[in-house]
Amino acid sequence: MGPSRRHRKLSEFTAMPRTARIRKVLALSHLAFFVYLLSVAWVPAAERSAALRAAFESIQANALQTHVDYLADDELEGRLPGTEGSRKAGEYLKQRLKALKLEPGGPDGSYFQPFAPNYRNVLAWLEGSDPDRKQEVVIVGAHYDHVGRGCPRTSRGGIGEIHNGADDNASGCAAVLEVAAALTLLPEPPARSILFAFWDAEEFGFHGSIHWREQPTVPLDDVAAVVTLDMVGRLRNDELFIFGSRTASGFRRFLAEQNREMALRLRFPWDMRSNSDHYIFFERNLPVLLLHTGIHDDYHTPRDVASAVDSEGMQRVSRYVFRTVYEMAERAEPFQFREPSRQESEYVRSRRMGRPPELPDRLGAGWEKQPAAEGGMRLDRIVFDSPAHQAGLRPGDRVLQVAGRPIQSADDLTGALLTAESPAEVAVGRTGEPEPLRLTIPLRGDPWRLGVTWRRDDAEPGTTVLTYVAPSTPAAHVGLERGDRIYLADGKEIASDEAFVALVREAEEALELLIERDGQLQIVTVSLKPQEFRRAA
Repeated sequence: MGPSRRHRKLSEFTAMPRTARIRKVLALSHLAFFVYLLSVAWVPAAERSAALRAAFESIQANALQTHVDYLADDELEGRLPGTEGSRKAGEYLKQRLKALKLEPGGPDGSYFQPFAPNYRNVLAWLEGSDPDRKQEVVIVGAHYDHVGRGCPRTSRGGIGEIHNGADDNASGCAAVLEVAAALTLLPEPPARSILFAFWDAEEFGFHGSIHWREQPTVPLDDVAAVVTLDMVGRLRNDELFIFGSRTASGFRRFLAEQNREMALRLRFPWDMRSNSDHYIFFERNLPVLLLHTGIHDDYHTPRDVASAVDSEGMQRVSRYVFRTVYEMAERAEPFQFREPSRQESEYVRSRRMGRPPELPDRLGAGWEKQPAAEGGMRLDRIVFDSPAHQAGLRPGDRVLQVAGRPIQSADDLTGALLTAESPAEVAVGRTGEPEPLRLTIPLRGDPWRLGVTWRRDDAEPGTTVLTYVAPSTPAAHVGLERGDRIYLADGKEIASDEAFVALVREAEEALELLIERDGQLQIVTVSLKPQEFRRAA
């Protein structure tokens, strides 16, 4: 089937010399030119989407496994830097990049960047398509060396045997190769340029990435971000660890948005450690990401062989990397380095999340931990001059209902009192009374409509991070958890605490939330209608 008429028109228009295109525009009225653009523009948009899908799907487990099989073969003897096995690995990477028709990224038109004593990085270049942004560069890298036959410093067992390094880091190299291949399938490269880098001598002190940093083949000031893949061949429990998500504001949400289809469980540690090449660039104030599927018992042993990698898992991770790198190279503004990430850690994270808050005592009473045998929750303490005291409640009374909601546990009573409008009708069972007493009690303070506390975070602009979800509240009922991120409420961005409070207060019967948990986006609808919540209680 030949190209459509609209496609032919667009091709003819774009093939014209620039002056001819200008004359064409001037010959048309503004309205006519607008109609002309509409008649041709939808085809490229559709084709672009189809091309992205085809490139995404071109990343296949068998191709990834083929790369790992070669790089982790005994013939290469563990890819010790400077050895014949390392040179063979470098030649393999060069030939793959050359076959993709990627430009050499090293000095003097070479794919290699040699450095002392006898090491070399392997570099290839995909120039961006936007004249205004192609000088900005996204680096996608992985180290290709390993530890040879091991030594006391590098081996965790089996010194003298070949340490093939299939996961560490033939897997990362395979992923970078297939991401590069997928990007070359696009009819037009992304806006920014991409440097594909295979670092040498990482295992012995990050020598390759340090050498490039000190002798860069593109100006360091032009580097927009660095993505490092190190050990991505053992995906377990769908978990992909992404270090560096706090080195630029908005990184976490951006990374979650690329995960829609892959449904990986993204982990975002706050620690930044000098354990791979990403750290070399972090030291130079660049936004960095390190993707990693986790340490295992075969790490730095002869057991890290090609047959042990999970090629299907590598496919999922590599496709995720493809989406991430493409969108990073396409987005309008580059990410900016976030200086506070230097002082952040898992300890800082735990401190910021804090302890569960002290809940407001709206009733002025305490109760036993377990339900009463006769039903409800038995009060064991009444605060003097509190709403409970003023309403005539007594120790020993059993709270059966609050605002029409049955009380069957301590959590039920906590949640009912937190969320009830004031005054609230409370049904109480009392010894000697044949029927429950029904009391109208003006509760203290404002109700918590959702039942959550939260914090804001400058690394995650526009995000509401839940720090506590009170039991048996509307938020708990739909499964919201501590650590969940709320990105949208009723389709609206949340710019501040005040904006979030206003959206919750203004919601009438329900509130639709776009949340992120473990890098996965989902929409939940929180019912705020008391009668619906009572039925679910």
